[in-house]
Amino acid sequence: MNDKVSRYNIEVEHADGLLLYNALTDALLPVSFKDYAVIETLLENLTQFDERFPDLYKAFKRKGFIIDSDFDELAFIKLQNKKRVFAHNNYHLTINPTLDCNLKCWYCSVDYVGKKHNRERMSDEIVAALSKHIQHLALEQKAHSISLDWFGGEPLMYYDEVIKNVSEFVMPAAAEQKTNFRQQITTNATLLDEERIRQMKDFNFTFFQIPIDGNEEKHNSIKCFPDRKGTYRTVVENINRIAEIIPNVSINVRINYDKQTLKNIKDIIRDIEEKSKSCITIDFQRVWQVNCTDNERELLKEAKEIFREAGFRSSFWAYKPRRSSSCYSDSFHHYVINYDGKIFKCTARDYSDNLILGKLQPTGNIQWNYALLSKLYEKSGFENETCESCNILPLCMGTCIQKNYEIRFKNQPFKCFRDKVEYSLQDHIIDVAKRRNLIT
Repeated sequence: MNDKVSRYNIEVEHADGLLLYNALTDALLPVSFKDYAVIETLLENLTQFDERFPDLYKAFKRKGFIIDSDFDELAFIKLQNKKRVFAHNNYHLTINPTLDCNLKCWYCSVDYVGKKHNRERMSDEIVAALSKHIQHLALEQKAHSISLDWFGGEPLMYYDEVIKNVSEFVMPAAAEQKTNFRQQITTNATLLDEERIRQMKDFNFTFFQIPIDGNEEKHNSIKCFPDRKGTYRTVVENINRIAEIIPNVSINVRINYDKQTLKNIKDIIRDIEEKSKSCITIDFQRVWQVNCTDNERELLKEAKEIFREAGFRSSFWAYKPRRSSSCYSDSFHHYVINYDGKIFKCTARDYSDNLILGKLQPTGNIQWNYALLSKLYEKSGFENETCESCNILPLCMGTCIQKNYEIRFKNQPFKCFRDKVEYSLQDHIIDVAKRRNLIT
């Protein structure tokens, strides 16, 4: 017998039995407690398993629960990671037209480091250089795809000056080269209207991330204008409007929650139109300044179930099957272009000088800081003893390269930051089984 059991098999109990899950292949099999007692014994004697139940054995091999003895799963993961990070010609540029915002949320990460930055917009000169750079990717680099990811601050504060200007300049070049060109945006949605949404449809905006901070009362206490006027109704109306105007759009509704938010979160369900649901994924994200307790974990579990029953998809950041990397920003062709023309790797970090990867030049070229760039990519975020011995590595892929670099730079021990996540692996696997209609 030249087979072995996968190191990434996981067993999870639920009300009616067990779920056998493989973290590498994302395969999932529900079995009764009685049947699993037999299967568990057979997995300890594969020769007997194959002889007694050949069809089931073949099915276990197809799903990755059983593998060839010479197949090194960890080596395969490392290969897939390298392919995802380096072996492509797809560019993902996160662009900050500004770090300023028309709202003043108390937990804003930009506000937290805001003393280090001028609150200003991308200048016309840098907009021109940015447009040339994107055009260069299409015409000279022959990019297979270019994705512009507008971020900030609130990027729509300078829609005409930056986003519209860049879009009108680069789209003809992308079309000429038959480059797969698409755009996405993270926005509080208060500066959208029907005319702008229709224009963004023409500019091939296919993804919107829009935060909602609870039901109307809770949201308006956090996301309000300087005159204290709430934004909830505007945001919800625009979510429904986007779904109507751009039928193939994906909208990630990010629920930023603290210790009170999830108690009445179901109230927003009635404000989302039925026809909008197919476009929406609900993404629960704890406000980073707030500690998580067992109470919040239980509320999160209940909230995800409520939204599932109401017909919404939901996701949770800690589990990413078949992604082969910890974060999209790990890709070598992903970088952040700040409003001042400085290049960074990540938007979840301070835009400080010691993290500058390069500088956008007036010609559209980037003057890269290869000393820092080479250190960032010296090791993958999971190349450590803790991650390499973990049976959920394929779901997690360790830390991102930015955090991994900071840990190594400061000579700190690696700590698994998923040990205390708000949504347990067991609940995640049960949720997947329900979505696949394997259990009720």
